[in-house]
Amino acid sequence: MIKYLLEMFLVSLILTIAIELVVIWLFSRISRSMSFIHKKQGIFLVVLVNVLTNPPAVLICWIAGLYLGNVSVMIVQLLTEAAVVIVEAWIYHIFAKEKQWDIRNPVILSCVANICSWLCGIALMAVRDILI
Repeated sequence: MIKYLLEMFLVSLILTIAIELVVIWLFSRISRSMSFIHKKQGIFLVVLVNVLTNPPAVLICWIAGLYLGNVSVMIVQLLTEAAVVIVEAWIYHIFAKEKQWDIRNPVILSCVANICSWLCGIALMAVRDILI
């Protein structure tokens, strides 16, 4: 069980960080409104934000999956993701106050990054279920 939980948390965190780094990089290229992701500190910020928010979110959703039905789990996931978006946007907003970070629209940034990583997670789980 411990091995399963470690793999679940670690795989989720690694995939979330990778997906959000790519999404934020693409977002910055398309909007040309941010350059923070092109710096080592920007990458560190994305990693830090996800280390702070991903494990609690995964834990909440995992516990919900143990005790609730599928519809209720989806509601818990959506509420948890909304909370994650708020927390991440707040952290990005704190850094956006400093000119050197060049973070504009932290709420949109957080929404786009989290929607993409959540949808990728849902897709990966569906593929896993099909293959297993």
